[in-house]
Amino acid sequence: MLVAYGPGGQVVTAGETPVEQLRSWSQERLLYCPNCRGSVHVRGGPEKHAQMHFAHQRGECAWSTEAESVRHMRGKLVLAEWLREQFPGAEVSLEKRLPEPNRIADIFVSHPDGACQAVEFQCAPLDLEEWRHRHTAYRSAGIVDTWVIGENRRAKQEAFIEAILLDAREALFLDPMLSPPCAWLRWPVSRETMQEWQRETRLRPAFEGWVGRIGSMGSGASLVDGLRAMRLDRWGRWQHSMRVALVARSRLLKHMTAGNRLDEATLRDYLQGVVDEQAMQDVILPLLRAYLRDPDLLRRYNYGRGRNGEVLEPADVQRVQRARAWLERLANEGYDTERLRELAVELPMVGSYAALRAYLEMLVSLTTHEL
Repeated sequence: MLVAYGPGGQVVTAGETPVEQLRSWSQERLLYCPNCRGSVHVRGGPEKHAQMHFAHQRGECAWSTEAESVRHMRGKLVLAEWLREQFPGAEVSLEKRLPEPNRIADIFVSHPDGACQAVEFQCAPLDLEEWRHRHTAYRSAGIVDTWVIGENRRAKQEAFIEAILLDAREALFLDPMLSPPCAWLRWPVSRETMQEWQRETRLRPAFEGWVGRIGSMGSGASLVDGLRAMRLDRWGRWQHSMRVALVARSRLLKHMTAGNRLDEATLRDYLQGVVDEQAMQDVILPLLRAYLRDPDLLRRYNYGRGRNGEVLEPADVQRVQRARAWLERLANEGYDTERLRELAVELPMVGSYAALRAYLEMLVSLTTHEL
């Protein structure tokens, strides 16, 4: 266990209280189990290359968790520290015994308004019926329970993991042994959404096929990042900045597909986080405004060949010359042909925005075509 009572009933946590102080109290038998009130002593520590924790004499306590792994203990400490950063105004407790639902929560979060959350770090196999029993007990007690799964179980097709995905529509896997701790956020997406996101060049999660009942939910999307990049809200929902951006871009894409005109604000929102602000100001917005002034240039110019072999009108020749001068200026500012092609790929191929993308591709072609 990671939590014990010290002198005067104060709560002490392994890893947060000075080692010398803990060992002194341990030698004086001043450390007690918070559940059975039996005497405990300190084990592990940096010099023993083991996670410091408190231990009973074997078999003393029915609530004992001494068989837990180092991974599990380390994970609880990592999650508790992370949750204190997530909810600075809340009280975050390790190994909190709860009369209702008669459980010891790995980490318990008590919010200032009285709302409560329990975060369980599950590294070992768990029977499906046992998970359902714990989940129902927490919810019946008005406690939002969130289950973080050890990375050692990430490749397993276990019934309780499937149940978490079916219930919460997402799951987080954690490897607390890495520095910094690494997390995998997994959630279901439709096949249509997966195909849409696969076209992304920068914002793109990994995809995986699912079997069993979750196979009917579509495909699985996964994001891998440090735990600090993940967010958990008070209702037990996971979030990551890339996931937020992908969902927002999907909504925008549907709006852009249905729209019949180009909108600068919508395009800026769609490209946010994908195209940097400097490129937006130097290339994308001037391009958009030029296109809105003369959307027929592509049709008339036809990639430098004119239409049906016709000679370009003098006015079009001037437009092409101005475009080339603009491209030369951009090249001097670091926007060579390859960079412009990269920017063109980020423009959506939907609705009237597809023509804007073709417009940029046509301008890029001016670097290789002669009048």
